[in-house]
Amino acid sequence: MNMKLDAIWQQQAQKSMLVSGDNSLNYAEFLQQVSGYKKSLTELSATSVAICLDNGIDWVLIDIACQQLDIVLLPLPTYFSTEQVQHSLITAGCDVLIADALFADKLIERLPEADLIESASDMSLYSLPYARLAEDKKCIPDGTAKITFTSGTTGQPKGACLSNAHQWQVAEVLAKNITSKITKHLCVLPLATLLENIAGIYAPLLNGATVEIPTLSSLGFNGSSSLNFNKFIQQISQSEPSSLITTPEILKGLVQACEMGWRAPKSLQFIAVGGAHTAPALLSAAKASGLPVFQGYGLSECCSVVSLNTINNNQPKSAGKILSHLKVKIEQNEIIVQGPLFLGYAGDKSSWGKTEYATGDLGYLDDDGYLIIQGRKKNTLVTSFGRNVNPEWIESRLLAQTHIKQAIVFGDAKPFCCAAIYIDKNTTSLEQVSKNIKELNKTLPDYAQIKAYLYLKTAILPNSELMTANGRIRRPAALANFAEQLDEIYQPELVN
Repeated sequence: MNMKLDAIWQQQAQKSMLVSGDNSLNYAEFLQQVSGYKKSLTELSATSVAICLDNGIDWVLIDIACQQLDIVLLPLPTYFSTEQVQHSLITAGCDVLIADALFADKLIERLPEADLIESASDMSLYSLPYARLAEDKKCIPDGTAKITFTSGTTGQPKGACLSNAHQWQVAEVLAKNITSKITKHLCVLPLATLLENIAGIYAPLLNGATVEIPTLSSLGFNGSSSLNFNKFIQQISQSEPSSLITTPEILKGLVQACEMGWRAPKSLQFIAVGGAHTAPALLSAAKASGLPVFQGYGLSECCSVVSLNTINNNQPKSAGKILSHLKVKIEQNEIIVQGPLFLGYAGDKSSWGKTEYATGDLGYLDDDGYLIIQGRKKNTLVTSFGRNVNPEWIESRLLAQTHIKQAIVFGDAKPFCCAAIYIDKNTTSLEQVSKNIKELNKTLPDYAQIKAYLYLKTAILPNSELMTANGRIRRPAALANFAEQLDEIYQPELVN
């Protein structure tokens, strides 16, 4: 057990530490149940455990048990395909899989190597044969405690290997930056999301805060791409948390709920938003709605958080100040992070033991030390006139227009930029959109103006063909998806 965590909770032994539905654990009960999992994992001779469970107390108990036993933990996102699951399990050398019934029903039959050990109503244990394979290939750096796989923009996930010391170091820095006003954190992201794991479990517990972990279905999630916002805001109102962590897509829903009359509980002091670029207009709308939103920036390779705005230091147009244990330098506009980093990627020895990480993100530090994010280096468009254009910059300007809900900008190797946009046709006319874009173009240089656009029939959902689970556009997929419409836009008679 983390010594600081132990000291904090020994002083408030009877307080609810973890809450999920009707289940609540104080510190003594927490330690007892962790010991139970340690006993089971020891009997299984586990060395690398994969976990795919709904949000709940058991998720945290297994995580801590693995830390105390020096067992590698692999959190599996529920949205991974069978191929991605197999790749992750093999690379991590897993010998035990703990899965809930839904995951087991969907994937276990396609994992013939999985051998059922024990089954209960809420979870099942399986033995896996991958430990020896990983040991023979030495796929994992020494000291690896957790491997977080992200789907990224391609089908082959990459596993960032993290040590226990690094995870708790980041949590301790976050705990210092998030004030003592935080007495209850509500987990609303899947615990397989590293950000919720580090900033939503470890950091609040180090502040002596209660952590409430409702099931994803009770929050209104249906799968990883659909969310019933009525249930979502009802849970927030019922829980009365001090803090929660959201993505831009979830934040947008909270703003819309406020515009329709919902009011966040007075207890809510801190809403962290991250995972993808957040449009300035959305942050402004959140502030106007009375939502205490603070933007941050991070990557799995940096154990999730690099910078964060806080109650005491907040520059809303920025991603906050760099956390104290890290340094950032800018080279050719790219953000380079220095300091304690991940141990490397599982299965890629060339990535092991690095002390600085080139993020691939463009940005700069302002005079007050706040980090300004300008987009992804690899997403930069180069027009046929040789102009460099970052699509995320223009997309954020489009999303600042009242009537535009989603936008994807194109224009690489083309004479001008165009966009695919989504609007609510029940509340917005095409004339309004045309007027919005004309007004916007007046504020943009000619090479960045939107000269043509097409309408999306439906909104793009997170964790879909065109968008990652945390809201980033899958640009190669979008380019392929809209190829015919783009060909029409750029046909010679229109271009000329």
